[in-house]
Amino acid sequence: MPPKQSRTASSAVTLLFKKHKTTVLLMLQPHESLDFTKEKLLEALKSREVKDINGDLLPDDSSNIELGEPVDRADPEKGWRRLQTESGNKPVTLMEAGLQNGQSIAFRFHKSSEGQNDGLDMDLDDEDPGWDVVMPIYEEEEEEEEQGE
Repeated sequence: MPPKQSRTASSAVTLLFKKHKTTVLLMLQPHESLDFTKEKLLEALKSREVKDINGDLLPDDSSNIELGEPVDRADPEKGWRRLQTESGNKPVTLMEAGLQNGQSIAFRFHKSSEGQNDGLDMDLDDEDPGWDVVMPIYEEEEEEEEQGE
C-alpha cells in the first residue's frame, strides 16, 4: 500500500519574497498568518547569515518586516502596495490575503524612528514607491546583437 500523502503538503503555496536583488522562496500553508510568514522569512534570512540587504540592516524581530503585493500582478514594475497583516484584531492568512502559488511578494524593513509617529514611520498610502525591488529581466536582443558583431 503506498504511503498516504498529507493534505497539508499538497495545498502548500510557494511564494517568492523580493527585496532589491534578493529573492527568498518559501513554501507555506494557505491557513498560516502573514505574521507567521514574516517570522519564517526572517528565519530564512538569518539561516543564510544575511546581515543586510542593499544597506538595510536585517531586523531582530519579524514585526519590523513589512510585506507588499504588486499593484498589478501581471506587471510588478507598476509598483507595490502594503499587505495588511490584521483585519480588525484577527491575523490575516495567506488565503485571506489572496496570495497565489508562485506570486512575488516585496518585503522591506521598518527603520527605527524614535519619537516619530509613535514608532510608525511607514507611509499609510495603499501604493507606496518606497519598495526596493529589482525584477530580473532577460535581454535576448542585446545578447544576439553582441554575438553577431
